[in-house]
Amino acid sequence: MDGKKPFGVNMEELLAGYKAKIDSASKEAKEKGPDYFDRWAGELEHMLEKYDKARYKLTLLRKGGGDALAELREGFEHALGELKEAIGRAKGKF
Repeated sequence: MDGKKPFGVNMEELLAGYKAKIDSASKEAKEKGPDYFDRWAGELEHMLEKYDKARYKLTLLRKGGGDALAELREGFEHALGELKEAIGRAKGKF
């Protein structure tokens, strides 16, 4: 082996980092009380939806091949960008 990580490992690690941020924000909101959590539950759910979309796109990307690979990669990168943007917007709220 040449020491390179298998395809998708870096993307998997990136997604895991975003998931940890979402979980941390959720935990922090819960610690601030039910009223606070209820106020931000929609935003947290939105971030989880973006995460799930990016995870799904990564799964498709791993299974894809040939011509579909470029299109799937673009879809994953778009989903990942949306997730990053959603977390960035929510970051200051928690």
